[in-house]
Amino acid sequence: MDKSEVEQVLITVKSGTEEALNIKIYKNGILARRGCGGLPGVKVSGMSFTGDSKYFDQLMNSVSQQVLDQDINHEEKIITGSLEYLVAFYGVSSNGDLGERAEWTKSTGLRFFMDEGTSFRHNMLGFVDGLAIEAMKLTDSWYFDIMMLGLDKMKSSSLPEQTLATAPKTEEALKQDFQSYFEQVSKKELAGFAKGKTYLNGMGEAYQLTFSGDEKSLTYKFEAAS
Repeated sequence: MDKSEVEQVLITVKSGTEEALNIKIYKNGILARRGCGGLPGVKVSGMSFTGDSKYFDQLMNSVSQQVLDQDINHEEKIITGSLEYLVAFYGVSSNGDLGERAEWTKSTGLRFFMDEGTSFRHNMLGFVDGLAIEAMKLTDSWYFDIMMLGLDKMKSSSLPEQTLATAPKTEEALKQDFQSYFEQVSKKELAGFAKGKTYLNGMGEAYQLTFSGDEKSLTYKFEAAS
């Protein structure tokens, strides 16, 4: 598959049947993400139609034609528990759609399905892990706003108008997601994610987000924007 043909990148990380990360970045500007790469997996998910290829372009800067020529599907016998890392590239739509409804005619990928205690090593496994980390960093600020929308129903001024967020239905599951997210995200970066943004509630009232505490115990609250 030629690099110029790529229109979508899919990155997933799974432990057993639980998904720790699912990121889709499209050349046409669609972003979709669930999770932070750790366990328990964060269930809040979001999708935005940004109309901008900057996320895709930045991520693809780290992908060479040599990577796209690999097409690896490594599987091994599972003894204790499974780990799966996947990066897939899609392109050349047969139905004209370049987003979620696209019917891609070309694809390639790197998949590693391994036992938790594996001694397997491969330079492309390191690449997949690194690309997953890069994709998270690129979308961390955006995903923080998805979390605020999913958990608190507060929409950031930075989110595109066409944005969807889904969250668990029960209060218990929401609390678990809240805890999992804040355990897995870098506490040092949280204030930066909210800096300069306003958040609107369902009535259109504007708030700003403030943080207090330290890296071990961090709290946040919405205060009416002045």
